[in-house]
Amino acid sequence: MEILQLVDQFEQTLNRGWRVPLSSSLIVNAEECLRLIDQMRISIPSSIKEGERMVAERDRILSDAQMQAQQIIAHAEQQARQMVSEDAITERAREEAGHISAQGHAEAVRLVDEAAAYARDVLSGLQDHLRGSLHQAENGIKALDSSQAPFIAATVEKSDGEYSFTAQSDDGTDFRRDR
Repeated sequence: MEILQLVDQFEQTLNRGWRVPLSSSLIVNAEECLRLIDQMRISIPSSIKEGERMVAERDRILSDAQMQAQQIIAHAEQQARQMVSEDAITERAREEAGHISAQGHAEAVRLVDEAAAYARDVLSGLQDHLRGSLHQAENGIKALDSSQAPFIAATVEKSDGEYSFTAQSDDGTDFRRDR
């Protein structure tokens, strides 16, 4: 499951929580929140694996570009040797060989530069995506941390088949709920 979907589910869980009157506190299903946090921990490594896959793809592209550049150079050198072997056009062959070799080197440099730029763009996009996901997770954690008010004392009483819950927070605020 994608991290952004998990963050959305986490937000929905928070929205379903009970508001504590006269405070910014929220009572949520701890089991559901912990389950979503565990799924987030599992999902984040998959994003890292995707980044590693992109780095491997970049390395493959660079390797292919270097191999193609070597083939171009080898082809140019072979053509140059063939031209040199003919006496009447030896000078022309040297000029053409230099030109082909320069083109091969320029093409190799261009291919390597394009592959590096592509890899940089892909990794930059992944980095932005991961930063966004991390920022959303941090905001969710901050929201949880700020919405939890510690209670000093809490009691549950049953009377005539009905339950009542009474709690006092560390700032002296009393909270009572009947069910």
